[in-house]
Amino acid sequence: MEAVISIIAPIFFLIFIGFLSVRYSVLPQAAILGLSRFVLYLAMPALIFIKLSSMALNEVLHFDYLAVYAASGLATFLITVLLSWRLLKSGLVDAGVRGVGATMSNSAFIGFPVLLQFFDYPLTQAFVMALMVENIILLPVGLIFIETMLGKKESTGQSLLMTVLKRISTNPLLIALVVGLVFSVFELRLPSFIGKGFDLLATAASSVALIVIGGSLVGVTIKGQWAPILLVAVGKLVLFPVIVTLLLLLTPTMPNELKIALVIFASVSMFSSYPIICGEYGSRSFCASTLLITTVLSFFTLSVLLRFVV
Repeated sequence: MEAVISIIAPIFFLIFIGFLSVRYSVLPQAAILGLSRFVLYLAMPALIFIKLSSMALNEVLHFDYLAVYAASGLATFLITVLLSWRLLKSGLVDAGVRGVGATMSNSAFIGFPVLLQFFDYPLTQAFVMALMVENIILLPVGLIFIETMLGKKESTGQSLLMTVLKRISTNPLLIALVVGLVFSVFELRLPSFIGKGFDLLATAASSVALIVIGGSLVGVTIKGQWAPILLVAVGKLVLFPVIVTLLLLLTPTMPNELKIALVIFASVSMFSSYPIICGEYGSRSFCASTLLITTVLSFFTLSVLLRFVV
């Protein structure tokens, strides 16, 4: 149990520090947006690029990993949508919003810092593959489902496709991923002073990300029905990792460290932009409430999970 606490406690301590810093105006609320952009546009892309560009391509992609994560995410989305629609009698648009919440992990801001604590070295390969699945498969599928259920297939089908393509092509993490792969394939190298600068940026990624998570929770209140909130929380923190664990039984040749990383990414709370992306469908307060509840609950679920893998 001590080993588990040593992994989880630093993560949530920094989240708590971020919350207190904004709550008591050590950091202004407006600073959280700037810090978030720093992580997404500078620190995390630098980390991804530095690690990927120094790896051989065959060390980056593991197709069993990609298949298990994608299949588990899609199954979680489908089950959450069906339960919301049939069991809670919600509309399919709301069911789609809940499915996205149960499927999209906060890999960059929580998953990767947890991974760093667990392995004591950046398992960038696992992180990069998780980003690929989430941004190229899971999020587009969720958004396409929601838009289709809004009944705008004919009038906005093309614009939806453009929105999804734009989101993918302008994602700084995915751009860093592609550039890092190009450098890896062609064995290119940056001038040493640029590489050292990127190294300095990369060291700030995980700690600043956790401060951002904590600060972004300030002012969030719990609004909405408890049943759908708990459905999304259970889907994200229990159903998703359980499906991943079951499918991993079919991949005996996958390295153990990748299996652990896969379960961790599936087990963390949903991405922090959940209220922003899905708030456009009339569910902003529900998404914010669910994000808060799921982030708090993830402390306990991750503690239980890591107790079995440490």
